Amino acid sequence: MSLLFDFQELLGYQFDDEEILELALVHSSVSSKSEEEQKCRAFDRLEFLGDRVLNLIVAELLYKKFKKESEGALSHRYTSLVCFETCAAVAEKICLKEFLNTASKTNLDEMRILCDALEAILGAMYLDGGISPCKKFVKKHWNPYIEKEALPPNDPKSELQEIVQSRWKTLPIYEVVAKAGLDHMPIYKVSVEVDGIGKVIGSGNSKKEAEKEAAQKLLGKLKIRG
Repeated sequence: MSLLFDFQELLGYQFDDEEILELALVHSSVSSKSEEEQKCRAFDRLEFLGDRVLNLIVAELLYKKFKKESEGALSHRYTSLVCFETCAAVAEKICLKEFLNTASKTNLDEMRILCDALEAILGAMYLDGGISPCKKFVKKHWNPYIEKEALPPNDPKSELQEIVQSRWKTLPIYEVVAKAGLDHMPIYKVSVEVDGIGKVIGSGNSKKEAEKEAAQKLLGKLKIRG
C-alpha cells in the first residue's frame, strides 16, 4: 500500500491525477535539483490557489450559518478560521507532516509549513475534483471550530484594521523587529504602524501573539485619542 494511498485515505478523497497530489506534497523549502525546483514552484502555485479556495468556502459557511451577524462580526470569525494556527491544527489532524517532503534543515516555522501545505493540498484537490470535495473536506474539519464559537472571537488585529480602513483609508503594517529565545520557546517582537498615527511593539511566543499584543496596544492609543 503506497504512502499516497494512505494519505488519500486520511484526506477522505481519492485523486484521479495523483501527480498533482505529489506536487502538493513537495514544500518550497526543498530546492536542490532542477526537477525539485520545478516542483517547488508548483507547490507555491497550488498554495496560492488553495488559499483562495479555503477563503471562499469558509466565507460561504459563515454567511449561511450566521444570517443575522454583521460583516464585522463575520470578519472576526473568518480571521480566526483561516489563520495559520487553525490550518496547521487541521494539517496535524490528517497527519500531513508524515507525508510532506521538506528540506531536512529549514528555519521555517513548522506551523507555517503545515498551513502552506494544507492550502496546497486544497489547491490540488480543487484542480482534480472541483469545488465539491473541497467543500466536503473544509466542512468536516472546520465545522468544529465554527460551532465552538457562540460569539465572534475578539480579534484585535481585525478590529484595528476595520478602524484604520474606515477612518484613514489605509492598512496597519506589521513587521518582525526581533526574535530571541530558544528554538522551542522563541520570543518575537513585532511592530505595528499606521502612517501618521504611530508605531507600537508587542511581544509573544509566536508572531501571531506578538501581532495581537501590538494591535491591542495601538487600539488602546486610538481609543484614547477618540
